[in-house]
Amino acid sequence: MEKSTGRKTRQLEVVWHEVADDNSHPTADQIYERVRRQIPNISLGTVYRNLQKLVTEGKLQVLTLGRTQHFDPLVGQHQHFICESCGRVYDVFVGEEEEILPSSLPRGGFTVTSHQLAFFGECKSCSG
Repeated sequence: MEKSTGRKTRQLEVVWHEVADDNSHPTADQIYERVRRQIPNISLGTVYRNLQKLVTEGKLQVLTLGRTQHFDPLVGQHQHFICESCGRVYDVFVGEEEEILPSSLPRGGFTVTSHQLAFFGECKSCSG
């Protein structure tokens, strides 16, 4: 069993390599299938643990859609468009100067530190 010593393991490096430049927002199962090509005997649990470690380290963020977690290496503030037909997830960038807060919150004594916004519809491939 892998101890959490903070050291980089081969498994962690392979998991990170498989998701680092992937803007398709893959699920743990999809990442697991890719990692198995390089480490055939790796378990799904090990992949999950390494993904969670990368999230804790701030290298990945998690987008939860229904009961499924998608992993995103783009950790800066951004939003997502989710195609309701094919399920693909796209990054959407809204300018930082644009306020996307419900108008009643700032006057109601709330302090907003972050927000998460998702757009749903059909992507170009599915609608055209």
